[in-house]
This record gives sequence, C-alpha cells and structure tokens, in this order.
Amino acid sequence: MNQTELEKEITALKKELAKVQADFGKLSEDGGNAAKQAAEAANEAVAVATKKLEAEAQKLYEGLKDAGSSALKTGEGAVAGVQDQIQDKPLVSAAAALGVGFVLGMLISRRK
Repeated sequence: MNQTELEKEITALKKELAKVQADFGKLSEDGGNAAKQAAEAANEAVAVATKKLEAEAQKLYEGLKDAGSSALKTGEGAVAGVQDQIQDKPLVSAAAALGVGFVLGMLISRRK
C-alpha cells in the first residue's frame, strides 16, 4: 500500500467516524427528547391524580363536617330533652339517678 492509498483510507475513515459521531449525536438527542417527553407525561399524570385526590379529600371533609354537625345537633337535642324532663319531674329524676347510682355502686363493689 502506498502513501496515496493510505491517505485515501485515512480520509475515508475520518468521514466514516464523523458520520458515526453525527449519528450518535442524533440518537442521544432523540433519547433525550424521549426522556423529556416521558417526564412531562409523568408530571401531567401526577398533576391530574393530585387534583382528583384533592377533590375527593374535600368531599370527605365536607361529609365529615356535616356528620359532625348532625351529631352535635342530635346530642344537644338529647341533652335538652333530659333537662326538660328533669325540670318537669325533679323528684322522679332524682329517684331515677339515685337508683342508677345504687345499681352501679353494687356492680362495682362486687367486682372488687
């Protein structure tokens, strides 16, 4: 092989190497774009899921708040009813409280 042929071979190899480098750069860019698109899609999915979760949490909060209000009203009504009965029949209420206290005292003393 003479010098001219060797130089032609080196020039051809340089061109081939430049083409490989360009192809590799393009592949890297394409891979980077694909990764970027996948990350963007994942971020969008997380944002949608977060919004749905926040909406469900708000519904749950409102439901619990309503249930608490309802329980409070029921309890207040029961207390008012007992207070009315005590005011209407104080002797019967005192006797009932005394009887309940006596029964509880007997039950507690038998446990010891």
